[in-house]
Amino acid sequence: MTPFVIHKDKPHSSIRVVFVQKDVFAKPAVMALSAMAKQAGHRCFVVIADLENDPVRAVAMLKPQVIAFSITTAELAFMRTQGPTLRAACGDAVMICGGPHPTFYPEVIDEPYLDAVCRGEGDEAFPEFLNALASAGDTAHLPNFWVKKDGRVYDNVVRPLIDDLDHLPFYDRDIYTRYGLYAKKGRDILYHRVVMAGRGCPKACAFCFNQNYNRLYKGKGRVVRRRSVPHLIAELRVLKQSGKVRFITLDDDSFTLAPRSWLVEFCSSYERAVGLPFKINSTADALDEDLVKRLKRAGCHAVKMGLESGNERVRNLILSKNLSEADIVAAAGLLKKHGIRFQTFNMVCCPEENMNMALETYALNRRIRPDFVWCSLLNPYPGTAIFDFCKQKGWISSSLHACETGSSYFTDSPLLIPEKQAMVHLQKLMNAAVILNLPERVLRVLVRLPLPFLYRLIFGAGMTFGLCRINKGSWRDVIVLSFRYFFRYNRVEEDGKP
Repeated sequence: MTPFVIHKDKPHSSIRVVFVQKDVFAKPAVMALSAMAKQAGHRCFVVIADLENDPVRAVAMLKPQVIAFSITTAELAFMRTQGPTLRAACGDAVMICGGPHPTFYPEVIDEPYLDAVCRGEGDEAFPEFLNALASAGDTAHLPNFWVKKDGRVYDNVVRPLIDDLDHLPFYDRDIYTRYGLYAKKGRDILYHRVVMAGRGCPKACAFCFNQNYNRLYKGKGRVVRRRSVPHLIAELRVLKQSGKVRFITLDDDSFTLAPRSWLVEFCSSYERAVGLPFKINSTADALDEDLVKRLKRAGCHAVKMGLESGNERVRNLILSKNLSEADIVAAAGLLKKHGIRFQTFNMVCCPEENMNMALETYALNRRIRPDFVWCSLLNPYPGTAIFDFCKQKGWISSSLHACETGSSYFTDSPLLIPEKQAMVHLQKLMNAAVILNLPERVLRVLVRLPLPFLYRLIFGAGMTFGLCRINKGSWRDVIVLSFRYFFRYNRVEEDGKP
């Protein structure tokens, strides 16, 4: 594939782009797209609704020519609330959205305030769209875009995947520093210090978008691509030299799926050139003693891995995790042996799951004793195999409505299943119960009690404690940020209304 080249000398004016998001956690997509747009000569800003008394006014004051949303399905409700008021306040600004939801449901272009949606990788597509706008060129026929123009929708195919990731600029982390919240050392938990070593995942978990994403790009390049170690280390050194970073998050879907030679080179180079504590994602079956020892020497503080369910049928047949309990237990043992903390990802309210099966997830976590038990409620999103399965079986509405309510996977699930309220309580109590090593018989009683407010408080406290364990750094920073998030930042409700 011929590398994408930005023609800086091409005569066009600079476009003012304002990215709009709800919460305070920095979006890697925003930082990546902003870096590419700025490289092409455009100006980019971000407005965070939870940090503004009047987010629409904040956007309007920046005089945007393009207003951009990057959304998951859960964030659609927020965009639907903000979109019409932004359209009224910002006149002729072009409104565009990208991210997972429009990638798999591009029909969102029918939202009356939207002018275009971007599907898939936007690194090359987005600056090309801005350049076309700036030079009054054709935007209707650009790959990756669905565009409304002259009363019709132009739907274009996606371009090939970007093969050479070293060609891309480092993330534009400065876009978030217009808010003082991100400026201080120790704010790594807000995600603006995240780094990606590669892209793509070959797995086909039923609850994840990767399976359909890989289908969308079939024949258009390698699914899994990785930056060279020198290029990755160069970005990490820039972060270290900024003096504002104490901890690094390497957030690839599964960092350890890289070739062993790449991992060996990374561990050696990182230990020598960076040396900051870091955390990664891994599948349990990708960890062996040699790799765990190398990661520990390099500075790995924590590993996050998907357990999902303690019930083998739910884990492997329903969720398509294809992971044995033996591999999970062995990985946990290796991490504990070499002093690396670990977090498990879990979910309840799964299709065909009953309370006994859900409690197997608690039992397995209680057996391996993670430092943080992250537990969510299954929300089947469009573009995933589990969504199609649930719709076919009648566990969710035949429309998208049940998945477009904006509910969080920490608050509710749209699945119509028995014992749902007890499972919601189990999700809230899972982490605390593992910390306290509660007997299963006690937990069976607690999940039946009508104490939702108390359980939400326990869940919030457990999340704060878990984040402190997994993110090396100041407990004070994590606790302060957690309290500010729950009691101040998150004042815009989940349905997008202030």
